Amino acid sequence: MKRVSFIDLGSNSVRFVIMEIADNGSYQLIYQQKESIRLSENMWTHNRLTEEAIQRALSSMKAFSHMAEAMDSHEIYAVATAAVRLAHNGGEFINRVKEETGIDLVCISGEEEAHLGFLGVINTIGLRDFVLFDLGGASVEVTLVRDRQALRSVSLPMGALTLTGKFQSDKEMSGEERLRMQAYIQELLSDEEWLAGVGLPLVGIGGTARNLAKMDQRAHEYPIAKLHNYELTRERLEAIYRQVCNKTLAQRRKISGLSQERADIIIAGTALIMELMDYTKASAMRVSGCGLREGLFYRYYGENYMNPDGIIDNILLHSAENVLLGMPQNDLIHAKYIARLTDMLYEQWQSLHGGDDRMRELLRVAALLHDIGKRINYYSHARHSAYMIVNSNLYGISHYEQAMCSFMAADSHGANSKYMKSSPYGRLLSDDDKGVVHRISMMLALAEAIDESHEQATVSVSTVIKDDAVELTVWTKHGVNTSIAEVAVNKLLKQFKKEYKRTLHVKWCEAL
Repeated sequence: MKRVSFIDLGSNSVRFVIMEIADNGSYQLIYQQKESIRLSENMWTHNRLTEEAIQRALSSMKAFSHMAEAMDSHEIYAVATAAVRLAHNGGEFINRVKEETGIDLVCISGEEEAHLGFLGVINTIGLRDFVLFDLGGASVEVTLVRDRQALRSVSLPMGALTLTGKFQSDKEMSGEERLRMQAYIQELLSDEEWLAGVGLPLVGIGGTARNLAKMDQRAHEYPIAKLHNYELTRERLEAIYRQVCNKTLAQRRKISGLSQERADIIIAGTALIMELMDYTKASAMRVSGCGLREGLFYRYYGENYMNPDGIIDNILLHSAENVLLGMPQNDLIHAKYIARLTDMLYEQWQSLHGGDDRMRELLRVAALLHDIGKRINYYSHARHSAYMIVNSNLYGISHYEQAMCSFMAADSHGANSKYMKSSPYGRLLSDDDKGVVHRISMMLALAEAIDESHEQATVSVSTVIKDDAVELTVWTKHGVNTSIAEVAVNKLLKQFKKEYKRTLHVKWCEAL
């Protein structure tokens, strides 16, 4: 087991995370801290970092260095972005960081910054084609992604802090100043013709994008308190922009979901996103809670544990198995075995359930994680599993799909329709969706019943589907006592008939 620290020193804030990597290759975040240091504040007159901003940064870096030592993290990878990159005294600042904290801070180029942001997103959001932007305080990095590959990137010298400082002359930005700011953004974007009208969804990294998502979630009482992979339409973004423009700074600080420390720069940040959306002809924006610091981790993990490019092939199954690897060994073996049995049933029952390949993948995730609630309490672990699935770091999956997986796991353990109706996540599902959950989860429930003894005694299953019945043969190892499993399977026969309008006949045979 090892612990590795990563620091992203931006123009507005600095972020620090410690990742723990187990001997089996699984990993988890064990500590994170974010500080608003406004490193680029008041630097643009002479393009120099001010002493006040430097002191704020040094104070945070000293604290991070101490925390890494206290948490037994002996590797620290720290990068600085636009503010240090553009400051005439950036090199002096890096030297002071080394002298006063012992941290080797590296100032990365705009291209490397864009690539790290790309790694953070491509391994956590399940889109193949999109326009990625990382909006910071002093710059915005924009990348065109097709077929999960970064084709072209640019770093533009405008951010939420710099635009506010450049165009706001008083306590509030006037309507005329906003128009001049929008024209300036349009002018910088117009040089990037490769982005014009591509018609792909935007994926946004950075505090502004996250704050916009949180504001929208609070306004609509969204049931999942997760920003990553949340979608904002152009219409909803416009509504938020009108809201922040029509309020004073004091009023903006009271908007639910908007960070007080970002209330003074939210207008500029939102305007930039809207102009980018218009220029690329995007209809919606996905918000990524993962960005440069996660990119730093995936680059490290790829080089040391996976593959040199740091790109995960199937991010949904990878993230599900990463969650699963934290379980005790016996539970891990059982979960993978249940997932294999469930997958056999899904394939053989295709004409019954009519699900597609994506539903098969969601069921596989539910099967892998169906017992993780036992970490909290064995009793009612179905509901605990559902909660943990919704709130786990599952990537490449929408909030709606994550809710589907959680209810499949809960339903397979006998959670009834009342649970789905009472759960806040149930708001994401239609009545038809809930019917699908009941039918699909039956296969997981049956697989669990077949391995009720946790002996992994079943070798395979085979199915014959008739108009009024389903004949299932369970092939077991030689000499296995199936009495416990038979009792568990028989308890599901009534529910099976309700869901599939057929009688289930189960025959137990020893495999040759």
